[in-house]
Amino acid sequence: MTTNFFGKEINVEYLYGLFLAGARANTTQLIPTPIKTVPQALVIEQPVAFVSFITDFFFSSVNLTFPLQIDVIVRFDDETMKVTSYDATLRRWSEFWDYFIPLLVPKAAEELMAANTIGVDYGNSTDIIVHRAVTDICTVAQTYCVGDNKQYDSYDQCFEFLTKKVPFGAAWSGGGNTGFCRYIHKNMVTYRPEVHCPHIGPTGGHYCIARNYTDVVLNPPFHESLIAIKASEYPLISDLANSIVPSSS
Repeated sequence: MTTNFFGKEINVEYLYGLFLAGARANTTQLIPTPIKTVPQALVIEQPVAFVSFITDFFFSSVNLTFPLQIDVIVRFDDETMKVTSYDATLRRWSEFWDYFIPLLVPKAAEELMAANTIGVDYGNSTDIIVHRAVTDICTVAQTYCVGDNKQYDSYDQCFEFLTKKVPFGAAWSGGGNTGFCRYIHKNMVTYRPEVHCPHIGPTGGHYCIARNYTDVVLNPPFHESLIAIKASEYPLISDLANSIVPSSS
């Protein structure tokens, strides 16, 4: 759904801030708020653990709650037991998206009409969702991305760019050069504008950028092995790879 996050601070911001900001918003949000989690599976083979859980996500503007299953592989430091890396997957995310988005459309349309938002095709549910999202992104950009952090000359320029210059994107495109990626990142702007403003701007910073599918698949970001039975013996992925496929002499 998104991409790679490096470092403790930025991971904390995304794991917690992403949902906290949405919970405080007074408009219909495409990123819901987690309210309950029930574990489904847990496997531990030190220093790696796998956990799968079902989380109930709440959409406050429409008062609806839907479940989503999340799978996470975590690697811990052997001595401190601090998390050193993790890989999280939102299972069936695209199906989840296709299920809840139509249920948000009427409320989103109501909000846009009340604000006299122009250029919306109210007969097109996708256009309604895009305008709801872009309105929120541009409001954040013009409120918090000022001075050295400025991304757009005006609200109208922001709106034009996000509705005409880049695609909003599909449910899985939260790590690409899309409006949806910028929508995800707008929730973190208030914490550190100097870091996050570029992510919702025209360049996309280092996050909302075009990516090559093959490169993403074949170049994982992990330096440590997440294969449990070999993790302690071969702490580096390169060491594990060499043990499985000996280099030619």
